[in-house]
Amino acid sequence: MLRIGFDIRPALFNYAGIGRYVRELATAITRLPEAEQTYLECFAPSWRGGRQTPPGLEEGRYNMNLGWLPGRVMDRLNKIPGLDAGHYPAKVDVFHWTDYTFPHVRSAATVMTLHDAAFVAEPTFHGWDTSVLLKRVRAALLQADRVIVVSEVGRFDAELLGGESDRVRVVPHGVSPYFKPPQEGQSNGLPAPGDDGHYLLTIGTLEPRKNYMRILRAMESCWDKDLAPDWVIVGRPGWDYEKFMTAVHTSRHRARIRVVNSVTDTELLRFYQGAMAHIFPSLHEGFGLVVLEAMACGTPSVVGDKTAPAWVAGPSGLRVDPKNIDSIAEGIERIVGDDAWRRQARAVGLQRAREFTWEAAAKQTVEVYREAMAARQERVGV
Repeated sequence: MLRIGFDIRPALFNYAGIGRYVRELATAITRLPEAEQTYLECFAPSWRGGRQTPPGLEEGRYNMNLGWLPGRVMDRLNKIPGLDAGHYPAKVDVFHWTDYTFPHVRSAATVMTLHDAAFVAEPTFHGWDTSVLLKRVRAALLQADRVIVVSEVGRFDAELLGGESDRVRVVPHGVSPYFKPPQEGQSNGLPAPGDDGHYLLTIGTLEPRKNYMRILRAMESCWDKDLAPDWVIVGRPGWDYEKFMTAVHTSRHRARIRVVNSVTDTELLRFYQGAMAHIFPSLHEGFGLVVLEAMACGTPSVVGDKTAPAWVAGPSGLRVDPKNIDSIAEGIERIVGDDAWRRQARAVGLQRAREFTWEAAAKQTVEVYREAMAARQERVGV
């Protein structure tokens, strides 16, 4: 039996971004065939909130190791010999660091997921102390027996931080079967954002790296020429979001913008299904899960060229220069005005989305766990 220490904490507090990755991957691992002989020891110490087990985990294939100690106390405890996270709160064969916090592990193989290195590419992309984060991530990269990146583009991020290429493995996200196109004649049940019921959609935390300010200027350019429908944004306030919200409130086209901070899964699905297109020329991503979810719902995306979302979208994505407002505006105008291209992109996107499943991600991740264990055995001679 392969006992996996799995840091599930990101899934206990939110289902966006890393939290969704952790939830979906944990669920898929517990649902692998019994022949895989895997058991998840979920590392979940939390003294403030986050007490509810994420739904979907297969009964009998996991254990939630909840605790009441603050993170700093737990961190000190794990530094004590014999009480590292490979032993406490549960003894495991391999420990998976799923976020940018790394519990101390000495007694087990280690695998880390490097979601992206945006904080290196541009320090203003994160609200954290970049130097502290950089030091922490690099230390984990040096210690980890294997490093998972979630797209081919992510290999560059790992190399940028000093990761050795022979220890890096690409394991893409999957997409839940929940995300699917609407049935013929189905109404999405949402109030129409515009008079004609059409809208463009952007989903993502309100923060600089999502490129909202340039998207806004591009949308305004299109609206000046009456070449785009209304714009719906679904995203919670993040780092340095105030400047963008000020620009929204003072925009001459304020009435054409709708910002929704929080939605249910049902509402999220309906927003995807009802959109004419998904506008996501983000400056830096490790993967671009929202692009994949949009594809699975039959909604094509405008994506930044040479980015991970462009890799995810493949030929279904309309690529633009994410740093050029005119290029973004031209992309918006084309995806709105070219019905034939949109239909083709929809078909290609649906086909490509079928290539990404959480079951495949779980199987590949377990294979990385076994590689990490073999590497540790060779390294320490046990």
